[in-house]
Amino acid sequence: MHFKKNHFGELILDSNGKKIPVDFVSTGNNHHVAIYKDEKGDLQEKVVSFYEAVERVNQGLPIIDISFNKSIGWQFLFTMKQNELFVFLNEKTGFNPAEMDLLDPKNKKLISPNLFRVQKIATRDYCFRHHLETTVENVNELKETTWKRLGVNGISQIAKVRTNHLGEIISVGEY
Repeated sequence: MHFKKNHFGELILDSNGKKIPVDFVSTGNNHHVAIYKDEKGDLQEKVVSFYEAVERVNQGLPIIDISFNKSIGWQFLFTMKQNELFVFLNEKTGFNPAEMDLLDPKNKKLISPNLFRVQKIATRDYCFRHHLETTVENVNELKETTWKRLGVNGISQIAKVRTNHLGEIISVGEY
């Protein structure tokens, strides 16, 4: 932790003689959720709080534990963090991200209706918002079009993507 200093570089103390901190870590929010496939092929999750993420860094550990439960057959698949982008399977239109070259700019029109960003994450509860959507209202008639709320079983066929500043997909999968 860093502490407040005066212009001479001396620590500044409060009225009780205690050092005054200048930075804090918000411990109440989630940093990411890691998704794994277990030995039976079912998806499992590990939600990591901001506090746990900071502790891992302070201990010299990677923030994302790709070897979590590896000894019992779990395989790391991907993480989900707020504002990351995912392409979803769309059974109504027959769109399947696994069968599409997501990096080919010619496929933008097909990808766009199925591209969602992570809005918020909680244990076994993930909220996604369409990448062009500007409101945060969950209008029931627009579910699956402008927003999605899914559990761990609802994300089995999504593809994580990363875009550049122009909105072009530049990578597919965990980065």
